Amino acid sequence: MLEDRETAPRISAIVPTYGRAQSLRRLLESLATQTLGVFEIVIADGGGDAETRAVAEDPLWRARGLAIRFLAVSPPNAVRQRRAAIDASRGALLLLLDDDVALEKDCVAELAHALASRADSVGVMANMSNDGWPPPTRVWRFVLRRLLGFGEGEWQGRVIGPLLRYGFSPAPADIAESEWIGGATAMIRRSAYVATGGFSDFFLHRCTMSEDVDLSLKLRRFGALYFAPRARIAHFHAAGGRVSARIAAEDDIFNRYMILRRTLGRSRAHALSLIVAYAILESFGSTLRLLGAAGPLSREILRGRAKGLARIVAGWAER
Repeated sequence: MLEDRETAPRISAIVPTYGRAQSLRRLLESLATQTLGVFEIVIADGGGDAETRAVAEDPLWRARGLAIRFLAVSPPNAVRQRRAAIDASRGALLLLLDDDVALEKDCVAELAHALASRADSVGVMANMSNDGWPPPTRVWRFVLRRLLGFGEGEWQGRVIGPLLRYGFSPAPADIAESEWIGGATAMIRRSAYVATGGFSDFFLHRCTMSEDVDLSLKLRRFGALYFAPRARIAHFHAAGGRVSARIAAEDDIFNRYMILRRTLGRSRAHALSLIVAYAILESFGSTLRLLGAAGPLSREILRGRAKGLARIVAGWAER
């Protein structure tokens, strides 16, 4: 690991983890080989298992130049884990990572360069090396093109309507402005994070769907966000520690509504209309799959969306 500690800003890597000890080890291995090293790594563990702690506290990491701080956070909640890790960190730059990613050796350097090269920047997002950005589904492509008037590809890097957010495919050759950054692959300025009030605390379950979009919307009040295509990260989507499809779908509906209401200040009627339209259009594909092999999973997703809508309509979200 190489770093000019006299000139480089201090970078704190923020890593929430839950039951993914081997994924965490792979992430730490990648951080140990960066051409621009991080000042510290703060791991916030929500699982409490001995294997994860053993990986984080392995003396090997100090010998390889990593300074790791380990926090236990209970009950598990990805946003609260991130907040606890950020509160315990000291860097001027915050490198937000999931525990199941691995960075290419120049990733941190490229993110720091992209952030420094744009005077108005408050955050930058890395490119996925093994996992392309999904394009709009046929249903959403129709909505974007025919109903909202977007030209082909004009949705890239945008946050639209009921918080649809799209990446870049294909990736641009150079740094490009974006309306959002992913919580698994981003670097942000601590000063901007503090100015926003940090991650919101209204998310429903511990999987905290859409927290990255929420933070992005708040960060953009203080500056611009960018996509750095030469900063590359592999995202492995490890199975461990995940909630059920039903809970994830419920979170998705509820959290989008709360962001529209609390962060963007939409009226209850406007926010609800956007979420109902989103739920209907998203459920169209799930309904078609009910009779196929994916039927059981689709039923769980539909139940989760229905429960999320029921929470909203009952007024639970307003308390």
